[in-house]
Amino acid sequence: MRQPSAPDRLKEIVLSDVPLAPLTTLGAGGTARTLVSPRNRDELALAARWLKSEALSYHIIGGGSNSLVADGEIEAPVIWTRKLDAVSISREGSDILLTCGAGVLLKNIFALSLQEGWSGLEQVAGIPGTVGGALIGNAGTKEGDISSAVEMVGSVTAVGGHATIGGREIRWSYRKSSLAEDGDAIISYAVLRLRQSTKEAVTAAARYTLGQRSAQPFGARTAGCVFKNPQSAKAGRMLEEAGCKGLSVGGAKVSDVHANFIENHDDCSAADIAKLAKLCQGKVYEKFGVMLRFEIKSLGFGRGFMEG
Repeated sequence: MRQPSAPDRLKEIVLSDVPLAPLTTLGAGGTARTLVSPRNRDELALAARWLKSEALSYHIIGGGSNSLVADGEIEAPVIWTRKLDAVSISREGSDILLTCGAGVLLKNIFALSLQEGWSGLEQVAGIPGTVGGALIGNAGTKEGDISSAVEMVGSVTAVGGHATIGGREIRWSYRKSSLAEDGDAIISYAVLRLRQSTKEAVTAAARYTLGQRSAQPFGARTAGCVFKNPQSAKAGRMLEEAGCKGLSVGGAKVSDVHANFIENHDDCSAADIAKLAKLCQGKVYEKFGVMLRFEIKSLGFGRGFMEG
């Protein structure tokens, strides 16, 4: 793929040959031939305009907590939104409006809400990743998801313009939102509406949420749940009953704690992880006749590789 030189005003944020494994929680994958790392909305808009003018497709990565990056060189430019990390606070009556850049870590804004006694984010306690990724995948637990706190989402269009959409205009569903349907728009920030409560009440609600997640392999290098739950079933339970727990391919291993997590041991390759995920998917299909759908997102694999 042709890689044109970036314009002078983007030189500081366009990098070459950047390893992507350190930018993901799995710690696996190859190298971005071109990495664009905008520090604010204006730089993101300029980058989008440049990529559009050069007719270049691109990938987006934020906190890397729900991503599997292919091995080898990633030819298409990668936009890394992690540096879009500005946070501002305003009030509207008794409500708190938290304006967060797409690269802000969920754990950081939850920690802030806990410190201040603001309610509205307890349902995402313990979930890794950034605000942008959480919006795309409607991150949450069985206690709720982030959609309930979203007042507005700002994005950058393919031609470098700025757009906004109200939280109620977005179609939210299980681990999905309509924000993912506009492939030319890049989330730049979100406004979250929280409510004044008490630190004690927020702590109690968060502890309950975290208690429901206690059976997950904390401390291991994973990308979170590999598969979405099918309707009226639990993917983890199906994977365990299909005999997937403890399976391994190379240095990739299905967690002994929770069968819907794949752990990176011994700096395994992305290919090992992908092969193990496909093996588990096949085993569940053989036993239950259900083709599990991937919750993790792939980057740099062939078209449709992670579909199913």
